[in-house]
Amino acid sequence: MDWLLQKKERDKLALKNYLMMQPLPMVPIKQVINDLGWSKYLVMNYGQALADDLAQLDQHELVSFDGTRQHFIVRPGHSMLFDDLRLTYLNRAPKYHLLMALLFGTFETVADFAVQHDFSTPYVRELLQELQQDLQPYHIQIDNSFILIGNEKEIRYFFFRILFDYYTLQSNPLPATAIKWAQTTWNYLKTTSPNPISPAISLIVEFQLGIWYVRMTHQHVITPDDSVPVLDETADLPATTRLFLDRMREQLTLSLGLSDIEAGYEARFALSALYAFGFARKEHFETYMPIETRLLFSVISDIIARELPAFFGNAYLMTHKLIDAIQHDLYTTNLRLVYFHSALRPEPNVDEAISQFPVYAQLTQHLMQAIATETNISHDTLQNTLFEDYFNTFITRLPQEEVLPIVTVDLEFVDNAALGRRLAQLMANMPGLNIILSFDTPNSADLVISNMHLSGSQQRHLYLKASPTLAEIEEIRQVLHQITVQKFERFTGQTIPVRFS
Repeated sequence: MDWLLQKKERDKLALKNYLMMQPLPMVPIKQVINDLGWSKYLVMNYGQALADDLAQLDQHELVSFDGTRQHFIVRPGHSMLFDDLRLTYLNRAPKYHLLMALLFGTFETVADFAVQHDFSTPYVRELLQELQQDLQPYHIQIDNSFILIGNEKEIRYFFFRILFDYYTLQSNPLPATAIKWAQTTWNYLKTTSPNPISPAISLIVEFQLGIWYVRMTHQHVITPDDSVPVLDETADLPATTRLFLDRMREQLTLSLGLSDIEAGYEARFALSALYAFGFARKEHFETYMPIETRLLFSVISDIIARELPAFFGNAYLMTHKLIDAIQHDLYTTNLRLVYFHSALRPEPNVDEAISQFPVYAQLTQHLMQAIATETNISHDTLQNTLFEDYFNTFITRLPQEEVLPIVTVDLEFVDNAALGRRLAQLMANMPGLNIILSFDTPNSADLVISNMHLSGSQQRHLYLKASPTLAEIEEIRQVLHQITVQKFERFTGQTIPVRFS
């Protein structure tokens, strides 16, 4: 959604993203020029501006810029602290303010908006034309009365992504009436769940309810054409689900004046949206879904059960316990695929996934292709909607000792046994690796790590004379993954497309 930002702000974020990916804290300007293809003037200008913006947010320690010595100093591992910066840039963006004014219906003419924001009328007309083009990929249009029209589900999800991507840690930009209605409604609805509701789920739900309130109070109501129902209309629903629907209908008719039919459509849409975002996980909930949805869930489950053993060359991998655990983890993910797959979901960083966990990333890619082939759902849709959750589920659920080749590591620390023990602790906690450690079998190990230069050793060898730095730990991890990939390819015949640095 960064297309809402002004170009100079997008460029500064691109520079920030580049700097945070560098392995060393000092990044020369010459390197930035070569890697980004920018002029020296642009790098110097944006570098100083980025440092100034961070200083205004009291985050100057994250990135500093030295124009005299011509380098950046980056504090690594803190990319999550840049949410305030992105929100600051968003609030500076005229296009964003125009978009929110369209949502809230705060102007009737171009001149109105121009006066409200001290812009010229020609500039606002140009901004509207740009926004029309920007919204086309999301199938949202601006009509002649400056009303947002299109598929109502997609419009609501579009604005939810803005709140979710920019405002999770910051104040809610919706009107006070919408925020209050969302909180009141959610307090009434959440008691229908037999399970505790986490603060994260509550935040997501209140964002959604607030957006729905804004749309409904401007006479934009969900219809069956906008959203496939999550439940079979004829299903005998569980008592808690019926209670949720009844309460939602009651709240909509009493507080917003919706008709019974409109409230019924909105209540079923609310149920599908909240379930897809993890509000509740009802056992056997699939039995209440329309037949088309149940068939899709069944096809995906069959693909997972078939492809995982084949990929790893382990016919006995998928026990009933493992199948149940994976299906449980992926339930809401698959539900989102049915009801809320969208180009708005951020693209997963597949390259980083391959770099960090090459075997699991390739497995996930393999699954995406298999599902695309058998369901005719586009690969891009599957990638955006499923990749992240599937990838993390496989890392955490699949038993490493059954899916990954053993990598034997011998630790030879002649006069520093404590360093060897510490290194053993570090490697024992490295996920995505099946490591066996020893302290006395260097001749048969896949890798020997020592504080001595073992020049005559036939085994792969890493030299470490003192407590490892973060860069040295990463080098060890990379070597272990490289050995794992080589063995995995040899044992299974699979190809893992990863390039190690």
